[in-house]
Amino acid sequence: MRLLLVNANTSQSITEQLAAEARLSLPADWQLSTATGAFGAAVIQTRRDCAIAEHACIEAVEAHLADQAEGCDAVVVGVSLDTGLWALREALNVPVVGLLEASLLTACMVGGRYGLVVMGPKTVPLYRELVERHGLSARLAGIEALAAGAPAVQAAPEQFESSLIEAANRLVADGAECVILVGAVVAGLHRRLQGRVAVPLLDGMACAVTQACGLARLECSKAGADSARLN
Repeated sequence: MRLLLVNANTSQSITEQLAAEARLSLPADWQLSTATGAFGAAVIQTRRDCAIAEHACIEAVEAHLADQAEGCDAVVVGVSLDTGLWALREALNVPVVGLLEASLLTACMVGGRYGLVVMGPKTVPLYRELVERHGLSARLAGIEALAAGAPAVQAAPEQFESSLIEAANRLVADGAECVILVGAVVAGLHRRLQGRVAVPLLDGMACAVTQACGLARLECSKAGADSARLN
């Protein structure tokens, strides 16, 4: 079976980081392929970035599927703002899973209330809107934002580990029973930090890959559709 990971950011290094994390959660009988946005922001951080990147995300998937006769069995949108998720889900006849949605739904199964640690204060309203759109605001204990934005964290993630731990523990003090480290640029950091936070730390890529592959095995096809091609 085949999983397509699409990164709507234009940063190839983020695609490679996400792919490395995806392979850690990918079942042995699955193959992974990737696609990266050809235009837009290197790291999506604003509503304008999202609007442009949604177009880039759709085009990246179209181009990939046009070159792959066998298509794919599931798609993971490798952007924590779930950019392009709803458009791709409408158009494709395979499961399409976003990083934030997957981690939110996993958090609801892990504990009663959850918290988000996000990159940069200006992203907080965007994530609040997304949590509401996913219908999960009632379970949100809070959102903590690092002072640094995603590009700075991507450049030197080890320099922000203490800040991530402090933010996560503030959410625990506010009642969070699990904490989501939000952002493609922090993919995989949960493994290094888990021992210093009292509740489970969730990673969007691990959650999304696990859910996408599970949904594909459920064979939830749309009526009258028979391929992974865009309509």
